[in-house]
Amino acid sequence: MSNSHKYKERHSKILGIIKRPLIDIEIFSPIGNKWFIIENVLVDTGADLSVLPYSQGSMFIENIESGMRTDVSGIVPYARLVVYLHNLKMRVGGHELEAPVLIAESDDVPPILGRVKAIDQFLAEFDKGEELRLK
Repeated sequence: MSNSHKYKERHSKILGIIKRPLIDIEIFSPIGNKWFIIENVLVDTGADLSVLPYSQGSMFIENIESGMRTDVSGIVPYARLVVYLHNLKMRVGGHELEAPVLIAESDDVPPILGRVKAIDQFLAEFDKGEELRLK
């Protein structure tokens, strides 16, 4: 199984127009008993865990505070972001997996696909800032 994803252009306050490895994934919601597509998820090999902003995470978990509470830094414009750890079933390029996902208390964070039990399930090839291939 191999999936190819062209980088998408986005605006950066610092760099202007840049290209980022953004993909669409599916996440299963036990609330509605169906799969939802989450668009433009950043594939981030530097992120240990996957992250969802509150508005997206609350589609899959009725009470996000039922997960283990912790805080993280480095992904929001302020010092710390409060998050709750949950395990979610997802599909990445048709490959189904279950991975730990941090659901943020705010929407100040983009959706991120991290390494643990997610990107690490694939051979990820980043081709010169133009294309991402997951095998």
